[in-house]
Amino acid sequence: MRLALLLMIALIAAPVDARNAPPEAPTYEKPTFEPPTPEPPTPDPPPPPPERPETPDEPREPREVRTVPKPAPVSCPKVKCFTDANGNRRAKFTADVQPDMYYLGRNFCATAPKDMEVTACCLAKPNGKYQILYNVKVSKKAHWKAKQFCTCVLELD
Repeated sequence: MRLALLLMIALIAAPVDARNAPPEAPTYEKPTFEPPTPEPPTPDPPPPPPERPETPDEPREPREVRTVPKPAPVSCPKVKCFTDANGNRRAKFTADVQPDMYYLGRNFCATAPKDMEVTACCLAKPNGKYQILYNVKVSKKAHWKAKQFCTCVLELD
């Protein structure tokens, strides 16, 4: 019992003694650095003068200007998502989208951004490839839904 009492007193007194002792001052040596010696800058060589085209003595004939017409736009099945006056999300389709594909377009519209008009255009490329053109950035989920729509509409599945 006495031993336990002495141990208890020693444990209680130990932190008190530690709090009364001042902490030791840190010891360190301050490093010394020598600044680097600057090297004298080397002058850049002057740029060469621009070459002047030789001017012929005879005047040139006017060049014939040819206009190449742009190719006709490729058919692009499209779905357009918008919010009507009642606040309902609607989908419009171009004429080249089959009516049985409307549900895929509506699925895309459900995941597209709600606060703006979104258009997805399925552009067919050679070798059974396609590209989806959007008028605004869409989420990964909306892009996945648009991929489903385009593969079915372009009959690539």
